Amino acid sequence: MRKSILVAVAVSIAVPVLAAPPGSAQNFLDRANRLKGKGPFALMDSDYGRLKAEATAVGKSIGDERRAAERAGKPVLHCSPTPRAQLGSFEFIDGLEAIPAVERVRMSLRDAMLRILQKKYPCRR
Repeated sequence: MRKSILVAVAVSIAVPVLAAPPGSAQNFLDRANRLKGKGPFALMDSDYGRLKAEATAVGKSIGDERRAAERAGKPVLHCSPTPRAQLGSFEFIDGLEAIPAVERVRMSLRDAMLRILQKKYPCRR
């Protein structure tokens, strides 16, 4: 009995350590997949708005960085026809899933989105 309680406590302590850190690409993908499982009811989930806001903020940040680099005459990190690159939600999720899980866990959402944009809009150098 005591042994099973100790095992339960040890597992409950270890599980949060194994979860992807907030702000990581893996955390975003886990939350998006949870919502995908809800089907059309996902739109009513409060996490839907948070995920959309996170992705929009990261996309805006990347677009702002691109505009700043263009004004400063520095190289841009992705070469979409316009600073505001087009990336659909399913396209973004598919791009996240294409990144190996080992990298996704340690990668920020910004770095993951930038990688997806670089693959979609490569620069000729």
